[in-house]
Amino acid sequence: MKLIKCYVSSFGKLKDFTFDFNSGLNTIKEYNGWGKSTFATFIKAMFYGLNDSKRSVSENERIKFRPWNSTQRFGGYVCFEWGGKEFRLERFFGNKESEDSVHLFDNVSGKEFSNTQDLGRRIFEIDEEGFLSTTYFSQKDVQIKSNTSITAKFNSVCEIQDTDAFDKALAKVEDKAKSYKYRGERGIIPDAKAELRQLEERIVAVKGSAKLIDGLKKEEKILNGKVSQLKQDIEDISERITKSAKAQSLKSSKELLQNLDAETVELEKTLQSAKEVLKNNDVSDGKIKYCNDKLTKLVEYDANIDLLKSNIEEIEKNCSIKSDKKISMIDVSLYVATLITFIGFIVSLAISGFSTVSIVLCILFGITALCSIGDLIYRLKLKNTSSGKFNDILTANRDRLLEVERKKQEVILEIDGYLGGFGLDCTDRTTALLQIVKIKGIYKDVCEKLAKNYEQRNKLLDNLKDCPSDLIIEDTNVLNSKLKIARDDYVSAVDAYQKKVNDIKEYESRANVLPELESRKDELVENIKRYEEEQNVLSLTAKFLRTADENLKLRYKAPLQQSLKKYFEYVSGVDKLIDIDVDMKVTVDESGEKKVTEYYSKGYQNLFEICKRFALVDVLFTGEKPFIILDDPFFNLDDEKLSSALELIKKLANDYQILYLVCHESRRA
Repeated sequence: MKLIKCYVSSFGKLKDFTFDFNSGLNTIKEYNGWGKSTFATFIKAMFYGLNDSKRSVSENERIKFRPWNSTQRFGGYVCFEWGGKEFRLERFFGNKESEDSVHLFDNVSGKEFSNTQDLGRRIFEIDEEGFLSTTYFSQKDVQIKSNTSITAKFNSVCEIQDTDAFDKALAKVEDKAKSYKYRGERGIIPDAKAELRQLEERIVAVKGSAKLIDGLKKEEKILNGKVSQLKQDIEDISERITKSAKAQSLKSSKELLQNLDAETVELEKTLQSAKEVLKNNDVSDGKIKYCNDKLTKLVEYDANIDLLKSNIEEIEKNCSIKSDKKISMIDVSLYVATLITFIGFIVSLAISGFSTVSIVLCILFGITALCSIGDLIYRLKLKNTSSGKFNDILTANRDRLLEVERKKQEVILEIDGYLGGFGLDCTDRTTALLQIVKIKGIYKDVCEKLAKNYEQRNKLLDNLKDCPSDLIIEDTNVLNSKLKIARDDYVSAVDAYQKKVNDIKEYESRANVLPELESRKDELVENIKRYEEEQNVLSLTAKFLRTADENLKLRYKAPLQQSLKKYFEYVSGVDKLIDIDVDMKVTVDESGEKKVTEYYSKGYQNLFEICKRFALVDVLFTGEKPFIILDDPFFNLDDEKLSSALELIKKLANDYQILYLVCHESRRA
């Protein structure tokens, strides 16, 4: 046997903890308080449950390992291999044993096993106390205590058929012997006499029951006929309901076919109208999109034309304004001043010749003349420059206008040519294109509807192929009401019939047991005499069992002692003459005198107990090897013995699966 995997949902301080086991040695080295002993107890509890017989927290496992501040159940599961099969054992614990749950599954097929009683005893063939004294090594309690479970296990090893403990077997035999004695109105003999009185009363009642059977059978026959008739009525009404429903369905199918034909005619007309408009023209999505893009382009062309015309008008207006620009008052004043100074200079020159006035007037004339000439030159240059620039822009806009109008006309011709193929009014091209799209959609929808109509029509024709000319349709409400009444009557009749059948069986069974009852009566009289003889036999059996118990313990003493000596010498390196009695007490020969282990140090005492456990496991489990739990049992050993003990663990790991829990690196295996 070996462990495969375990999961602790909640147990003590462990929560949501998973551990996968190896086949040989599994070492968990963690600090004190981590939960190593809790983990070991969890594995034990999965097979044996919790020991809650004590009140103290330290000894009551249900109290000790229940999570703090929680009322929820706690536990988990363990997967293990036993007898060549894999199992999954789930166990959860409540506040008391009645709230616990245990489930055992085949880990491969998932099948659940119903029998989960005493799983630990059935698997290991020892009870919880025996498990704690063999394969479970706890640092708290290393000492082995001999118990009846271990004795029963030795029975199995020694191939004795009775696998119960001898002391329990002996107790059962003695209790059985006492059960024959009179204890007031209880005991086997008083019980037999009470049964005899009851048998005599039953015999009288059975003889009276036989007289009633013939009358009951006549009533049963009448009821059986009524049940058969009601059953036939139910079948007839059900058949009428089915036929009526079928007739109604056929009628509905006929009406649906007529409506479908009328709708198909209208759809075919619509389809023909759409075909006449479309006229096998290209109405693909790509073509429609192309035309729509062209219409968008026309809008853009119209916008460009309006913009260009507006620009041309603006340019022409600006040119007119520049050419017709009026002379300002300053310019007029300048020209007048030039003329006056010139006239004044001529008059002054004629009157007084080259006088001071004439010279001044000459200078003024020169200045005003220069200003007037400059103004005229500037105006002339400005007029020539503006006129050339505006002419270039005006020409470019007129050329662009002609180009856009040409492209617009090309698009109009293309669109009108496409739309004209459908015989539509092209005044509003966008509306015409939308109408084509609409007719295309109508065409597609009508085709799909017609296809569905044809398919549905064929199905309806198949359904109506064998339809009779006269359809009989009854009122289903009336029929259902009759059917309900017939079914209620049928149920009542069946109940009455079954009750009558049961009464007949009861009376017949009473009559049939009459010979058996009378035979049992004679048998009880003989048994009372035999019980007294068996009491004497049981007393002798108890005596023989005591003798067999002593002989059995002597049979397993030799192999156990040999294995114990082997392990002790391996760990201690000392060859000592060791003896073990039938109560598991170890003595050591020291200078010809037997010394019990209490004379030795604590470390040696632990060493004796550890070796004794390994020896006991060897002797008890000769078939399928169990797993071994070591909860830091070597803390009292010195360095030399510790080293040998760790080597022993590694060696045993070749034959056993070992879970080794330790808190210090020096004791890691």
